[in-house]
Parts: sequence; structure tokens; C-alpha cells
Amino acid sequence: MGPCYATASKPDAGTALGVAGLAGLARRAPPGVPVVAIGGITAANAAPLMHAGAAGVAVIAAVFGASDPERAARELAAALA
Repeated sequence: MGPCYATASKPDAGTALGVAGLAGLARRAPPGVPVVAIGGITAANAAPLMHAGAAGVAVIAAVFGASDPERAARELAAALA
């Protein structure tokens, strides 16, 4: 669900939901349906989305736009651990 934060990857993605918006939608998801957060997510802002009810996150720029994609992926994984 998203975009959770502003994103340059999809300029037509619409207004960012924010953590509270994602939390509200996650509460409405049918039981057993995982909510995956997307849009503007980085290692620095991913954890609040998980606490708000996301089962996971999907990223593009946080990894593929990084100068060291492997390090960026590891930092993201650590932030979600």
C-alpha cells in the first residue's frame, strides 16, 4: 500500500499516506491478507511502517539508487529486524 512517503520513483503515485494512513488501512485489511508498504521507504523510515501493521516493505530507490546497493539492502534488513 502506498505511497507511504513521497517518492520520485513514481511521480503519479498520489499523496503519501504516512504512517497513520497505512495503519488505518492495515486495520481494514481482511484477516490473513498481508499489507506491504511501498513508496519512499528507506532504512531510516521503514520501522514505523512495520509497527503500524505492514507485513513487509517494497523498495526501489533505497537499494537500486544507492551507491552501494548491497550495503543499502543490509541496512534496510537490519532496520526491519
